[in-house]
Amino acid sequence: MDTCLYDLKEYECGLRMDVLSAKCLLYAAGQIILAPSACGLQEMVNKINDFVKKRGMKVNVAKTKVMFFERGEIMIECDIVIEGEKVGQVKEFVYLGSLFTNDGKHDRDMERKVYAGNKVNGALLAIMNSKSISRQTRLAICNGFLIPTLMSASKRWVWQKKNESKINAI
Repeated sequence: MDTCLYDLKEYECGLRMDVLSAKCLLYAAGQIILAPSACGLQEMVNKINDFVKKRGMKVNVAKTKVMFFERGEIMIECDIVIEGEKVGQVKEFVYLGSLFTNDGKHDRDMERKVYAGNKVNGALLAIMNSKSISRQTRLAICNGFLIPTLMSASKRWVWQKKNESKINAI
């Protein structure tokens, strides 16, 4: 796969941000291919598919998904095809614990994290209110479980006043 990615380095497709160009994001066995258009994405998918075919492998189309980031309410329908099979299009996906949506908003991701934090808070409520648990132990539980659950992936949130009521005080 390193050779394929090296070949993509010379390829003109990808997203350009000033002088930087990003073609894909990699983590463990997963990868995200970035392209400015559906045509560009299809070209990159074809290039990667050709590479894996030459090595006797096959892209698992059932596990492959495509998402287009959009500016309006209208969902772009586009057929990305691998070996004659249409790749499924999604409106959202979770990558490294963060929810990405096709409208680029973070509201649903925030709701997921707040819900998870509230769930942990509810599960720990009896322990946290127990008279037999020391203050130091309660702080350790809060810092070790509750806050990390709520804060994981939240560093990319944009604070909006409308979301204030969703966050419970800890």
